[in-house]
Amino acid sequence: MAHSTSRYTLTAILFHWLTAVLVVALLAIGWYMVELPKGASRGDFFQLHKSIGLSVFVLLWARLAWRLSHPPPELPTTLARWQRYVAKVVHLAFYVLLIAQPLSGYLSASFSGYRTAWFGVPLPYWSWRDAPLNELFTEIHVVGSICLVLLLVMHLLGSLSHLVQGDSALFKRMWPW
Repeated sequence: MAHSTSRYTLTAILFHWLTAVLVVALLAIGWYMVELPKGASRGDFFQLHKSIGLSVFVLLWARLAWRLSHPPPELPTTLARWQRYVAKVVHLAFYVLLIAQPLSGYLSASFSGYRTAWFGVPLPYWSWRDAPLNELFTEIHVVGSICLVLLLVMHLLGSLSHLVQGDSALFKRMWPW
C-alpha cells in the first residue's frame, strides 16, 4: 500500500542521522568504557563519552529549534491510529531521553569528583564529591541508556515494517537521497 508521503527537510534529515550516529557511538563507548580497569585509557574513554554526550545535548537544542520553526511532515492518514500514536510517543520519548541522558551523565560526573571537559575545554565544576549522589545519577543514566536502546529497536522495527509492508515512501522520507 504505497502512497505519497512528503519528505523531511534536508536539515531535519542531517540532524536525525548525526544524532543517530552519535547516540550509537555513545552507547558503544559507554558500555565498553565501564568494563575497562581504572587508568588513563579508561579516563580517556570517559572524557570522549562526556564530550560526545554534551555535543548531542547541544545538537538536540538546535534540532528542537529547527523543528519548532519547521514542523515535520504529517504521518499518512492511511496509518492505523495506534501506529500514529506509537510513533508520536516514541519520538517524544527520544527527545526526553536525549535531554535526560546528558543531564544525568553530567550530574553523575559532577558528583564523582572528576572534572568534566568538552573536547579538552574545562566545564564549570558545580558540585562536590558525593558517592550516593554519583551512584543515583549513574543509575538514572544506565536505566536511560537501556530505555534508549529499547526505543531505538522500536524505531527501527517500526521503520522496517513500513518497508516490508510495501510503504517505501514512508520509509524513505528520512533518507538523505
